[in-house]
Amino acid sequence: MLFNHQDLKDIKHQLEYIDTAIIPVIDVDYRNQLLNIVDSYEVIQMMTLSVENQFKGRVLLVPPVQVQEDYTLATVIGEQLKSYGMRNILFVTPSHSRFETAETQFKVNVFPLASMDADMREEMIEPQVKNLMRTIISMWNK
Repeated sequence: MLFNHQDLKDIKHQLEYIDTAIIPVIDVDYRNQLLNIVDSYEVIQMMTLSVENQFKGRVLLVPPVQVQEDYTLATVIGEQLKSYGMRNILFVTPSHSRFETAETQFKVNVFPLASMDADMREEMIEPQVKNLMRTIISMWNK
């Protein structure tokens, strides 16, 4: 499920099925790393949207949380979603992120997508999407 009005209208009544929240966490520094931010955002967005599409009705994909040196906001959002009724929280971060959590975390290898055609993008992202899906399935099997 996506973070939109239509999907969220029904979520509270289906928490027994939609029990996993995916929270993308993007490290940002708008002073000098704009291209790095975009690369992280695009790769993580493509991956998480693909996973949400595969697991539609089982996961909630929330908007990316932008952080700098303080990761409190990401942690608070995870805690709030647990209080709401989500049993599983998964943080998806770039591999270079310094964010650490006691919750499940999946670190993504980021690469520049700008110069790649669609087929190459898909080929580069597909193995990470499969690993992300395995991570979620292992969370469900605990």
